[in-house]
Amino acid sequence: MALILLCSIAFVVIGVWVRTPGVARGLEVWEVIVASYVCVPFFAASGLYAAYRLAIRRPALVIDSTGITDSASAEGAGRLRWDEVDHVVLYKYFRQEMLGIVPSNLGIFLSRQSVARRFLTKLNLALGCAPINVPQVGLSMKVAELARLLHTRYGVHVEGDA
Repeated sequence: MALILLCSIAFVVIGVWVRTPGVARGLEVWEVIVASYVCVPFFAASGLYAAYRLAIRRPALVIDSTGITDSASAEGAGRLRWDEVDHVVLYKYFRQEMLGIVPSNLGIFLSRQSVARRFLTKLNLALGCAPINVPQVGLSMKVAELARLLHTRYGVHVEGDA
């Protein structure tokens, strides 16, 4: 999270710098608009969330005998009972190890989610990712170890390898 915070700060500074008259004059209008009005708010929000996660520590996943609760991101998937989990998948996305969680019934899962979470889930699927994704960076153990634990302790089917 500290790296995400530092990178977010850097991109906000760059986005603001791009708006300065000397720099903006040498760029296309669309480049200034993207850097200033798209990137600055996005990275500011990312930085604020990273700062929040650094200040208020909470686990990305809570696992117990009845299910799993995802709060790995600002729009975490929430609680899934074990009978609602079809399988987990290990994979890499842009060199980042991920644990993907695939619900048994995607329609029921989506019906319980916020509009933003539904959008993110559909975007994940369009990108070829699992509906629910937990990045290695948010976990205290390797995603492969977590997948083995989910399989041995709770009988969750595991696919792929990171």
